[in-house]
Amino acid sequence: MNYRSAPSVRACAILLLLACLWTLCGAPIDAAQWQSIPMNLRRLTRQVPGRMRQIFLLWHGGTLLSEAKAETRLVELTLQVWDSEAQAVRSLPLEDYVAGVVACEMPARYHLEALKCQAVAARTRAIASCRRLGGNGCATHRECDVCTDASCCQGYLGLAARKARWSGESDAMESRVWSAVRATAGQILTYEGLPIQVLYHACSGGRTEDAAAVFAQAAPYLTSVESPGEESSSAYAGETVYSRAEAAEMLEAAFPGCGVTAEGLPGQLRLQASTASGRVASILVGTETVTGRAFREALSLRSASFTWDADDESITFHTRGYGHGVGMSQVGAQAMAASGAAYGTILTHYYQGVRLSLLPELHEDAASGSQ
Repeated sequence: MNYRSAPSVRACAILLLLACLWTLCGAPIDAAQWQSIPMNLRRLTRQVPGRMRQIFLLWHGGTLLSEAKAETRLVELTLQVWDSEAQAVRSLPLEDYVAGVVACEMPARYHLEALKCQAVAARTRAIASCRRLGGNGCATHRECDVCTDASCCQGYLGLAARKARWSGESDAMESRVWSAVRATAGQILTYEGLPIQVLYHACSGGRTEDAAAVFAQAAPYLTSVESPGEESSSAYAGETVYSRAEAAEMLEAAFPGCGVTAEGLPGQLRLQASTASGRVASILVGTETVTGRAFREALSLRSASFTWDADDESITFHTRGYGHGVGMSQVGAQAMAASGAAYGTILTHYYQGVRLSLLPELHEDAASGSQ
């Protein structure tokens, strides 16, 4: 074989280097693109140091950003947000949006490490939904990245609403929220390099639920875990009382033809199966078998972890926890924070196998929203 006919390794390396430089310059083809090379190079010199550091943090085994104290300059991203109250689209900087979500979704009096958890969770969910970054946007308002309806995306409070909620303590509470947002600026949760599907709830009742048991879709980081220290919270246990007639009417409306009557309750309710965490997986309602989630929604119960008893006039449902139970328990995060756990430790407890990652610097055009 004539090896002299093959290109040298040095020549291949030079060609590869030239190809990389051409790509980094924006892969110019026409005259206008060649003229933009100086601007692209200036942008490149600003971004390379930060991006190299981010790659190191993401690839270095086991390193969490909470340990690394990243100082990378971030280009601000603007979100298109559907304001459910104003019925209008608003453009909000990412971190302003995160502050509004934290203020709405978690008590501002919670421990700072718990507030940091909420900030990272809120930011992750927004980034995962952002259309310019490959997300699907809001499920009910496709022209927007997110909305302010907690039942669809995440709850959000603007500055005026926050002041009204906190009244005379507004300055102190605003400072606490922004301390959490700034301390975690640009940080999101990732699994295998992608933003995770963030779910959280008020209180798990001692143990969170597996996503597959509630939403029929499994996620390796949304598994059932212990959530100690919640017992002192008012959200840990509760009761919901209905007259037998009220309960029968609500169940018949939710499950037409099930045959439930005021006279037949509570005998017409029978537990069929429970989840591994102890929540109701399925329940027989008259002649219909329904999921615990559907039953909870039909009677507006705090959670799907419930039992019941009745007397001659009423039926009482005893619940444990508050919310769907998947992902981070906010009360549990508060308990862990009060025990000295840092936000990175709390988040990786509730979202198993994830990494706390830093958002890469965004191209200025994408960050400003131009298409």
